[in-house]
Amino acid sequence: MALLLQVENGVAKSKFEIDKPMLRIGRSSHNDLMIEDAEVSGEHCVIEKLAKSDKNHEYEYFIQDLDSTNHTFVNGAKITRHALKHNDTIRVGWKYFKFIDESQLSAEETRKIHKSWIPGVYYTK
Repeated sequence: MALLLQVENGVAKSKFEIDKPMLRIGRSSHNDLMIEDAEVSGEHCVIEKLAKSDKNHEYEYFIQDLDSTNHTFVNGAKITRHALKHNDTIRVGWKYFKFIDESQLSAEETRKIHKSWIPGVYYTK
């Protein structure tokens, strides 16, 4: 399953599951994800969930800007259509979302915490 986490100042505020073939995002009330923000177009962008033809129950996700006034950004770059990957950051207006693809979570290695020579300071590699 995939989802969007709305992030504000580094803190997750809301979670939106991508549980249907198309998730419409915009300011109008008929969108699946309505964003009350004057910088967001009525129909701003859409996330498509497409089945991978060679794998059962695995999906690819694409975000497409719908000719919005202020554009859609993924990882800081303006996009028209973009294949989403786990941990991508999406900006719609001034709202930020983190794309989470739970099918890719198991592929990530757990980072090891290392103690530095400075007392009380730890880091990861």
